[in-house]
Amino acid sequence: MRCAALALAVTGSLGCASSSALTPDERGALAREARAEGPRYLQVSALRYHLLEGDQPPALAPLPPPEWEVGGHPAPPGRLVAGIVPAGTAARIVRVDFPVGTFGEKTTRRDTYVRLALGNGEEALLLLDASLGSEARFWDELERWLTPLTPSSLEEGWNDAVRAAVKEKRTVSEMPADAVVAAWGYPRTRVVTFVPAGRHESWTWPGGLSSAELQNGRLVESRAPDASGTAP
Repeated sequence: MRCAALALAVTGSLGCASSSALTPDERGALAREARAEGPRYLQVSALRYHLLEGDQPPALAPLPPPEWEVGGHPAPPGRLVAGIVPAGTAARIVRVDFPVGTFGEKTTRRDTYVRLALGNGEEALLLLDASLGSEARFWDELERWLTPLTPSSLEEGWNDAVRAAVKEKRTVSEMPADAVVAAWGYPRTRVVTFVPAGRHESWTWPGGLSSAELQNGRLVESRAPDASGTAP
């Protein structure tokens, strides 16, 4: 991503904190640039999660609470509602709300809200880590969710069973690594080991309740608290 004894740990959480903050001018420029972006597409199938605060559209969650985290902390209070927004759904950024006031004063909210207009007519929120200290970090976090690749490009090489599983947020044996990400979101950690049979990867998601084993880029086994994994 050498010998059998070598293991490489890779962090893949959805929010690496930074102690610095964007200035008001940087926040304004970033929000304008985001709104001017052309259409993008979800690259992770998402659960719909109604936040308890305010009158907001549902947030898109890669995992159900308590597994879902934003920036290393638990997601804000809310409740899951029925329905999955599948990977490949068109999305356009209509607004970016940072958790600060006009002059940079702190608010009670910890996350940056990115408001989307989805191709199915719904609106939704992406919650990003508020402690990102640069525009580049903001785009890095956003691109874990949104991609300029069309659904046909995103699904290239997937068979019908894999496509169906991704849309239903479940896994099937032998699905490629990028499809596992599209179904469950990015793992928090990946441990890579090189063995005689090739490259072996052990993935875990926030909360430690979901995990997957991959061999040479293909899923061997996955476990989840619900029935979305390949193992009971």
